[in-house]
Amino acid sequence: MVTRRAALLGAGTLLLAGCGPPEEQEVNATQVWGEQLRASQRALAAYPPGISPRAKASARVDRLEALAGAAGETPTATPSLEAALNAERVALQTHVAAVGQLSDRASRETLATLIAETAEAVSALRLLMDEPPIVDAFPGQRNRP
Repeated sequence: MVTRRAALLGAGTLLLAGCGPPEEQEVNATQVWGEQLRASQRALAAYPPGISPRAKASARVDRLEALAGAAGETPTATPSLEAALNAERVALQTHVAAVGQLSDRASRETLATLIAETAEAVSALRLLMDEPPIVDAFPGQRNRP
């Protein structure tokens, strides 16, 4: 004789048997690099001409074009130090987010370099704007309320 409790436990076990960790989504590395490229292109487009960090931003875009396998669209922006700073912050967040998507050693090394270079650009832009170089404990992390 089966009690209601045993029947409910059995039904619950059957329901849970179908549950498990979600299947990991296949990551398209070219797509991830394309996102990195677009974020870096937006940052480059926001720089006013003649600003020293602009050359390094251009080099990051060149490196990412090779990884993304395309040049992508050229974004438009109204160049200013503030626009460049905001765009570099977004690029930094994009690079940090990609670390969790790409797990191979070469990608991680490239992302680490991008993160360091972009954080350096944020600091340089802040100094040009007479602000302290870094105000975040963890640059590139989204601020939590």
